[in-house]
Amino acid sequence: MNKLIPILVVVIIILGIIAFLEFDKFQQNTSLTKSTNIYALFPGRNHSFNIVANYSGNYADALVIVNSSTNATLMASPFLWNIGYALGNVNMTFNNNYLHVAINLSQINKISLNVVDGYPGLMYGQELWWPFEYRTAQLQSLSLPMIVSHLSNFYSILNYSVYLINGSIDDFSYDIWLSQNPNITSLQYGDFEIMIWMYWTENLSHVPYFIYVGNMTIPTLINGKIQNLSWEVYVLPRTGSANGWTGVYFLSPLKERKAEFGVPIAYILKNMGQFIENAGMNIYNPNTYYLDAIQVGMEFSDNHGTAIMGYYLYSWRIWILS
Repeated sequence: MNKLIPILVVVIIILGIIAFLEFDKFQQNTSLTKSTNIYALFPGRNHSFNIVANYSGNYADALVIVNSSTNATLMASPFLWNIGYALGNVNMTFNNNYLHVAINLSQINKISLNVVDGYPGLMYGQELWWPFEYRTAQLQSLSLPMIVSHLSNFYSILNYSVYLINGSIDDFSYDIWLSQNPNITSLQYGDFEIMIWMYWTENLSHVPYFIYVGNMTIPTLINGKIQNLSWEVYVLPRTGSANGWTGVYFLSPLKERKAEFGVPIAYILKNMGQFIENAGMNIYNPNTYYLDAIQVGMEFSDNHGTAIMGYYLYSWRIWILS
């Protein structure tokens, strides 16, 4: 019996360690539900309504304020920025439980050769350029514009799903804007567009002028669990012209069609300087750039003029860590 005592002690210690680790895991996985620093941007307090964009009228850049339950507001737009003509419509349906974006277009004629037709979605923050030209009401703990280095650490968390019938979903993503002067009314070289692609099909390694600059390890929240994922990073030094703004693209390795997906936006913005330098550019400083606005939406493209697809957004939450 005495010989068994040391063995029993070791077993008890091991079981205690396992129990502690499992409890720690449980705390990590349930910290979102227990945190008092989570703010819902969407859904909000609106009655059900629709935005319909079509080309029988001039409604391609229709806007509406979405009142959230936190007294912050969002802007919404079909934002069909690259369609000169099309039959059909893009319908953004809001109710108390979700946003449904349904794209049903045919005979699309593009304005430019860019593969993307549009980016229907929502905006939080301040964009004084087209199409929004507006500043939303802000959370006190995330009042934009704000100098990047002054941002609290936070996760932006989306619960979404995408679907495709015809055409291509280029990406379901964040579109984030940085400038050195938050009161600008147009974008140019020196400004930054940061895209964070949670789901994507467009292969940037085959797109001219995009430079692969490495992988960033990002603590990513997937369905309640934080995973350290390796995201590909690409830089487009100038968008559209010699005086165009710079694009930085972060591509998730998971390509989730349906998920509760959270990314630490401030962490990404504070740590992306080296990746921009890897593209031969030394203009970014988190102490001098403002985070102006955060958009959520889906870039889409057509198949020989036809685009039938969409997405559901069930919630958009901000989790303030510090």
